[in-house]
Amino acid sequence: MSVERLREHRRLWSEKPVLERVYRPWFELLLAQVPRGGRALEVGAGPGFLAEHARQRRPDVRLVSMDILQTPWNDLMADGLWLPFQSEVFDTVIGVDFVHHLARPAALFGEVSRVLRTGGRLGVVEPWVTPLSFPIYRWLHQESCRLRLDPWDPFPEGEGAKEAFDGDAAVVWSLVGRTAATRWAALGLHPPRVSLLNGFAYLLSLGFKRGSLLPLRLAPLFQVVDEALGFGAPLFGMRAFAVWTKAPPPRDRARST
Repeated sequence: MSVERLREHRRLWSEKPVLERVYRPWFELLLAQVPRGGRALEVGAGPGFLAEHARQRRPDVRLVSMDILQTPWNDLMADGLWLPFQSEVFDTVIGVDFVHHLARPAALFGEVSRVLRTGGRLGVVEPWVTPLSFPIYRWLHQESCRLRLDPWDPFPEGEGAKEAFDGDAAVVWSLVGRTAATRWAALGLHPPRVSLLNGFAYLLSLGFKRGSLLPLRLAPLFQVVDEALGFGAPLFGMRAFAVWTKAPPPRDRARST
């Protein structure tokens, strides 16, 4: 059933070109984290749109697209909690809307730290909680948005009871706000840098629902509005762009002090 949902998303993407326009700035933010000619891993590749964008815009990037579901358009089927790669083989790990679906985020961050080279980056675009986004995610979206959840154990009922598309829009917001630097350090990462992103163009597009309130020709205008009103993103942002950097091993940090 989940693969059928991905196929439905691919069908809507082809029928609604405004979706590609809405997602394009997010894809560009992620690909900007990859050095020229770098090797990158996309986790939670889902319908495969970021990889398609990368092939057109950044053909220099050696991208492996991976998802927990087997599909003909992604490179690899694997679980983000057990990455099937040797250590320190990627310059960057990237993804859109996958962290808030994980039952055990700590396992993901630990694995990402392991496969990244020192100084490598994990970049994600994820839902974020603001006064505008909360009621939308809480009552108008198919996923949960629980402000008091434990972000390190967001689905305590267990992985076996969780479907691949089950998620909670408050996970990354809560991870960033409630996690001490020492816990990130224990996972081999520096605390994240976060930029909040408005989403008026996304809301008007109606996302992966039929129809759109945003004509394609007006999408660039509303994206300019999104950017121009960036100062107000803490109030009405919909997404966050978060970047973690892999820290050097403890012995190397001790040497540099």
